[in-house]
Amino acid sequence: METEQLECTCEFCKNKLPFDLPLEIVDAALNGDLVIFAGAGISTESKNVFKETLYEDILEELKLSEDAKLNFSTLMSEYCKLKNGRRKLLDRIRSRFEYCHQFKELYRLSTTFHQELSSMYLIDNVFTTNWDDYFERECNAIPIVTAEDFAFYNNSGRKVFKIHGSISNYGSIIATNEDYQKCYENLKNGLIGGYLKTVLATKVVVFIGFSFSDFDFSSIYNYLKAEMNEVLPHCYIVTLDEQFKSKFSTEKATVICTDGTYFIATLRKHLEGINCLLPKENLDVVYDLRHMIGEIHEESVAFYEKKRTTASIYNLFYQDGLQHAFDFLLYHSKSGLTFNPYRMIASIESYLKIKSEFLKAKNYPDYAYVEGNIYLGCILY
Repeated sequence: METEQLECTCEFCKNKLPFDLPLEIVDAALNGDLVIFAGAGISTESKNVFKETLYEDILEELKLSEDAKLNFSTLMSEYCKLKNGRRKLLDRIRSRFEYCHQFKELYRLSTTFHQELSSMYLIDNVFTTNWDDYFERECNAIPIVTAEDFAFYNNSGRKVFKIHGSISNYGSIIATNEDYQKCYENLKNGLIGGYLKTVLATKVVVFIGFSFSDFDFSSIYNYLKAEMNEVLPHCYIVTLDEQFKSKFSTEKATVICTDGTYFIATLRKHLEGINCLLPKENLDVVYDLRHMIGEIHEESVAFYEKKRTTASIYNLFYQDGLQHAFDFLLYHSKSGLTFNPYRMIASIESYLKIKSEFLKAKNYPDYAYVEGNIYLGCILY
């Protein structure tokens, strides 16, 4: 499947470059075998969020020139040599995220990728070198940061394996040369590293949000080459950095030059087209209904208080069913389960059976409640 060139060339659309969507990626998604490995380019370090990256900010504070050509971890090690340097670095990282959270526009730009991925229930394993907690916030992902967390790797639901630690756990953050050395020693001998190698050997992995000069990418890729005896399975790299094409042979990787969020959105549209995902736009209708139902519910309660009829009681139960169904759909939209057509059909069929049983038992309040659940489910589907 080949995408078309977009006519819009604004700052947000210019990187939505046309590309061929590999059939292997589509099949892997359908089989639950697609794994995303996310880098800094899909988060706060994107140039669409801040003008300067954390690396550039630290470089300026230390009054160093880019000509020094220090890699990321070496620069962070230099910063930590300052008095209370480690604490200051962690404060800088925390402040960067907090600043982003204060402004809806910045937060939206930082989480565009995560919001797009969230509706893809077919992708439930993500690896990342990022410190942020956006996969947890926006995708309902269970964070796996330490070996102790790994006990939950087989739990149902989406997981994010945070190779370089998390802002939610300061002690886990990997930033300096010393941190990286310790991190990759732990990966070499630990459970998370073992699982990562298993995933690479058995799943289809797509790297998104990295550039060729990205220290995180080179670190993780060199580690994997060494651990897998330089026989890495073929992977996919979604990037805007053309250098990948000249540095990677087609045997090692397929390089797809386009925006990472656009790539996920295109994959989603394809899965919608073959009826494996419900369109995200369907949820917009539910949002509109929620506001309308809220107003109607207030009027219905006022009517019931004046005139308590059997019909008005059933009407309130029906509205409760609608509102609770909305809460359920909204909550599960971040994990993607709301957009799973098979789950939706199964739920509707289950409620239809329950509704029939309530009718036979002349349990009209619960019958009305379930009818509200079914109605909202049918609208979404």
